[in-house]
Parts: sequence; C-alpha cells; structure tokens
Amino acid sequence: MTYCVGLKIDRGLVFMSDTRTNAGMDSISTFRKMHVWEEPGERVIVLMSA
Repeated sequence: MTYCVGLKIDRGLVFMSDTRTNAGMDSISTFRKMHVWEEPGERVIVLMSA
C-alpha cells in the first residue's frame, strides 16, 4: 500500500509520500514515489505515484 498526501494550507501546498515498497514478506526496499520539477519563483509540478 502506498501513502501520498497533499495539503492546502494558508502559506501554500505541502506534499508527502512514503518510500517503502513491499513485493512480498522478504522483499522490502525503498523507492522514490514523489517527483518534483521546479522553475524557481515561477511554478512547481509534483507527481506522486504508487
């Protein structure tokens, strides 16, 4: 199961995601699930995946 959360607060947006993957009892590792592209001072694109 993957957890990704996006929150809208007064000062902007907050994005959080877990990094654990589980392919069975003995196969637990980490994998980046949040990808960020940023144009400083202009825009930010955040992609969260399972």
